[in-house]
Amino acid sequence: KGVSALCNVVSLKMVLEPEGIVERINAELPQDVRVFGYVRVTNSFDARKMCDRRRYGYVLPIWAIDPDHALDGGKNDSAELDAASCEAGKVDGANAKQPTKRNASELAARFEQVLRMFEGTHNFHSYSKHVNANQPEASRYIIRWKAETFECNGKEYVKCEVLGQSFLYHQIRKMVGMALAVVRGTATEACLRIALKSRKKFNVPLAPASPLYLEECIFHSYNTRWGHDHDAVKRDAFMKQIDQFKSDVLHANIIGSNEYEEEVYAWWRGVTEELHHFSRWGREATEYDKAHPVPATAKRKHLNDKQQSRGGGKWAHNNKKSKQGQGEKGAEKEQTQTEDANGSSAPTEVKTGPA
Repeated sequence: KGVSALCNVVSLKMVLEPEGIVERINAELPQDVRVFGYVRVTNSFDARKMCDRRRYGYVLPIWAIDPDHALDGGKNDSAELDAASCEAGKVDGANAKQPTKRNASELAARFEQVLRMFEGTHNFHSYSKHVNANQPEASRYIIRWKAETFECNGKEYVKCEVLGQSFLYHQIRKMVGMALAVVRGTATEACLRIALKSRKKFNVPLAPASPLYLEECIFHSYNTRWGHDHDAVKRDAFMKQIDQFKSDVLHANIIGSNEYEEEVYAWWRGVTEELHHFSRWGREATEYDKAHPVPATAKRKHLNDKQQSRGGGKWAHNNKKSKQGQGEKGAEKEQTQTEDANGSSAPTEVKTGPA
């Protein structure tokens, strides 16, 4: 789909003898494509169909999430870009804000706080393309967002990671774009929530594509079922090679390119109130939802799903004994769906889709 990948999984049948199969394969591959290792799996294993969650990464220069960084500063306050912008009449250099020295960890923490508003099950029709609020596939479950800073070639960057079951087309880029609009003050947190709750489709900012990459494919259900008989399909044993590849190749391809920060800068200058009309979203959502009420069948399904998520199910109003039984089952179900610190749970599976 055109997205860079740090660690992907391929299933195939191959002859392992003589030893050194990984080295022989890598000798025939270009330097930006590497095989880290292999594990034995069942005959029915399918890497695409059995992947029940994915982790994606998105890398941004630290100034992109700093609300005090003047947009006329361009990429890393380049003097040449400042001059070109002012000559083009796009920036009032005299009135432009001067960037301040904010703590990078503080900026990343605020960015993560906003991104975590996407966690849980929501209707992401406004955060995708060609999907409306009535389609079942618009509902997606986001397990976790996190953001952290790192340095590369003397510059600071922020990497945000999202873990989910599956993603809609453009969903990750739109979530990042909306979060950037919030942390920089162009939009409010209320706008983010409105686009998740309202049935109206809003013009959510679409962040650039080049900083996005696939971080990891996870096979929790397969590993739970077959991990004790076969090798678990995990990247843990190959993390040293993966981290080296990330530093030497992935980061060089993404943030080392000449167009990277220019692309982020040019995109951000287009995220404006004039284009997206954030200030109107609250009123427009109220008017649209009032004129287009949720069908009764959809309301009943929503209530049943909500009751089941709390452990009561559709028998929540039965007698006390039934309530206790359902409560125990519900608690057990809720426990299996709770994400632990390592992301090892497996919530209800939904259809997969490209990011």
